Amino acid sequence: MVKKLFVSLFVVLLFFAFTTSTFAANWPGDRAGKKADYLWKKLKLSNEQYVKVYQTLLEYEKKVDALKAEKKDKKAREEEMKKMQEGVNAEFAKIFTKDQSDCYSKIKDKFFKKTFVKKKKVKKLDEQTTEKKDEKKDEKKDIKKDEKKDVKKDEKKDVKKEEKKN
Repeated sequence: MVKKLFVSLFVVLLFFAFTTSTFAANWPGDRAGKKADYLWKKLKLSNEQYVKVYQTLLEYEKKVDALKAEKKDKKAREEEMKKMQEGVNAEFAKIFTKDQSDCYSKIKDKFFKKTFVKKKKVKKLDEQTTEKKDEKKDEKKDIKKDEKKDVKKDEKKDVKKEEKKN
């Protein structure tokens, strides 16, 4: 009885952890925080600047959510997004120093397109290693085919032996 209780509690906690981690990235505050953190690292913002940038981005992300909730066509939505992005850029110009503004101007085209999601690193393989892997796969397939044939032969032999006994 106690075991079942612990198992069910574990399953519920696991489900809860999965759902909260899945939905956490979709809140406006989380997206604004990730973007503000990115700018803090890139531009070396002070604490006061960080707070202002976060507030600006939070307002922007809330407007984006409201815009997505409306049923508008894609072009109209993109135009409104560009207007909002220009407003955010104007706010940033007031917040940043000259050096920070120069650095931001280099990345601002990509800034709003960036997803801020950690990507898995993919190792690039040269042609030789991919060819070797393909050869190994082919060898494994051949081995499996041979094993299946052997199993079928053994089954046929067993069937014949049983027939002879009967």
